[in-house]
Amino acid sequence: MPSFLHSTGGLFVLLLATSAGMLFAADRTGEQIYRAQCVKCHGAAGEGTGKYDESLTGDWSLQKLTAEIEKTMPDGKAELCVGEDAAKVAKYIYDAFYSPDAQARNQPARVMVSRLTRRQYEESIADLLGEFLGRTSTFDEQRGLTGTWYKTRGYNNKQKAFDRVDGPVDFDWGTGAPEGEGFKAEEFSARWRGSIFTPETGTYEFIVKTENGIKLWVNSEQPILDAWVSDGQLKEHRISLRLLGGRAVPIALDFFKWKDKRASIELRWKPPHGVEEIIPRSQFMPKQSARVFTVQTPLPPDDSSHGFARGISVSKAWDEATTRGALDTAARMVRHMDRLAGTHEDDPQRRDKVRAFAARFVATAFRRPLTEPQRKVFVDAFFANDSSPADALKRTVILALKSPRFLYPDLHSPEPDAHQIAARLALLLWDSVPDRSLQVAIQSGNLKTPNHVRAQANRMMRDPRARAKLQHFFQHWLELDKANAIDKNTEAFPEFNQHVVADLRQSLRLFLDETMWNGSGDYRDLLKADHLYLNDRLGKFYGTEVTSGGFEKISMGPNRRAGVLTHPLLLAQFAYADNSSPIHRGVFLARHIAGRTLRPPPNAIQFKDSEFKPDQTMREKVAHLTKAADCMSCHSIINPLGFALENFDAIGRWRTKEKGRPINSSSEYITATNTPLKITGPRTIANYAADSPHGQRHFVEQLFNHLAKQAPGAFGRETLDELWQDFVKTDCNVPRLMTEITVRVAGGGLTHPGEKQ
Repeated sequence: MPSFLHSTGGLFVLLLATSAGMLFAADRTGEQIYRAQCVKCHGAAGEGTGKYDESLTGDWSLQKLTAEIEKTMPDGKAELCVGEDAAKVAKYIYDAFYSPDAQARNQPARVMVSRLTRRQYEESIADLLGEFLGRTSTFDEQRGLTGTWYKTRGYNNKQKAFDRVDGPVDFDWGTGAPEGEGFKAEEFSARWRGSIFTPETGTYEFIVKTENGIKLWVNSEQPILDAWVSDGQLKEHRISLRLLGGRAVPIALDFFKWKDKRASIELRWKPPHGVEEIIPRSQFMPKQSARVFTVQTPLPPDDSSHGFARGISVSKAWDEATTRGALDTAARMVRHMDRLAGTHEDDPQRRDKVRAFAARFVATAFRRPLTEPQRKVFVDAFFANDSSPADALKRTVILALKSPRFLYPDLHSPEPDAHQIAARLALLLWDSVPDRSLQVAIQSGNLKTPNHVRAQANRMMRDPRARAKLQHFFQHWLELDKANAIDKNTEAFPEFNQHVVADLRQSLRLFLDETMWNGSGDYRDLLKADHLYLNDRLGKFYGTEVTSGGFEKISMGPNRRAGVLTHPLLLAQFAYADNSSPIHRGVFLARHIAGRTLRPPPNAIQFKDSEFKPDQTMREKVAHLTKAADCMSCHSIINPLGFALENFDAIGRWRTKEKGRPINSSSEYITATNTPLKITGPRTIANYAADSPHGQRHFVEQLFNHLAKQAPGAFGRETLDELWQDFVKTDCNVPRLMTEITVRVAGGGLTHPGEKQ
């Protein structure tokens, strides 16, 4: 079965007519040819039937589709459908149901009913509590922890030696004492306070290594590590907890020495997808932030069958996880009940004040004021009996967080009111619930026009949560989950280990943040930039000296590097353990950068290096493996893109030879518009993808999907075109694109095509 059918989204088999004359009749239309020869296998509307059950849809140009039909159809007897007949049937199929325009016409996209995704649930719960328990931001340029040092084991201000900003917490005094007047080796102490930035959501392990007494708090009211009584032996104290990414959470560490022979302390961690290391100074900030409530029970994965995470399924596991989340949240609210309700145990109005707070909580969770019937069901019913205020509040919180009004945010109303607009703004940009500024905008009537919505979106884009949302998109766009499985041959790359992988993650994160928020924000710079962020360890691998001790922005030259296309982390994750992989790299570039549609091959062929001659290059092996016509229908797209990266080995280092022979990275690539492109290396692909309308539109669509969890066409057939046109006019600025997508979706009926901004 020719594999081009899988790349176009359907299996295309033209059946022979019982009479050959019918197929070649000059007066037959394309529709007549299709209905006489193709309906049996592919259905009246190309929906697929029986053996050929995939639909006839795809993104090839009419010219390419015609050429492929003429070359390969009917299967095994291509000479029976050539020339005018092939052109006729191709045009009919293209116009009737194959092309993207035909697909949009035949099956108009619609806003799908969906629940909160895993990320949306966790972020919403965190900010829902934050609105009542407090949210303070500590994000600033200063790094480190505020350290207060004492000359004794106790924290007596009369014995305080000094305050300073420390970082990292990594001290070894041996049998001595800290430098400074008045310190004695027998006893001294220190306290560190501040915030720690968490780069991604997941489980963090914190480790304190010391011979002495310590207590550690991380995003907690009580110590998560309490080893205040010590025996003078060097020990490691460990604890794991789940934290949200893109946040600053409070951290505190108390330390003392009293008559122990030695004194030392190391504060270490192992972040998600990272390695155990001393927490670097760059992760700390000297001011303490408010705690960020994090549901400790992770939810099951979301549906990603359409290429982006959507909350369209409800499983027993999901229901149980949200129930546990509701119970944990209710317990936290009850623990702080009197503070939240502004009351106390002996207050005669305590019950009424807790009831009033419960109503405010439910309204915030539902993202709009409660109606009288809702108040009776979700609040008053629990406070009407003789149960304690704590029990009534607990039941109110649980019912609210299990309600569809919380779990299923509204994206359907074509003419949303101010409350719905605010809810959409928070969901799109923060994966969360509206903050107090949005509530003020509602009350003051400042969410009634597109410009109102845009002003709020611009404000919200300055919040760290918007940066975290964009980083989460990049993780999906670049398939960074695959980096978790990077494992290289230790004989070929003896010093390449998980510490290097962790450094590469940080290198890519710095590049993305710098380009988007400190640089131009230009999508094209993501592909065209010629620099990398390297520290000393990475510098040794990738051919440059780094002496600052941290990460430096280093230009590698336009012929050596081309943005994310050639970042060593991606090159390593799309490669074999001991060699490059043009197929893996080519598939990634085709789908995510060039915006080409590829389907799995009908028969997967395993690459076995042992079956090739020892002196063959990887390019020669791939060319031989995929030379069949069935394979080349897809690999005519994949191979040229993958071959362009052959100057990079399995860990992303530049090379000029393989097997003692010069690397050949040149190929001819046929674009989505059926025009040839001479590729001479990664720079050719970067320039093409960055400047081509097809690549730009594909990026816009992917970002839209990630923000809205919906297809652009669900908000109007013109949506994608208009967003792309605005994207081009504004120098392909990605943060601005985030804003405009948000305005389009959140404003709904307020936003009109062609409106002046």
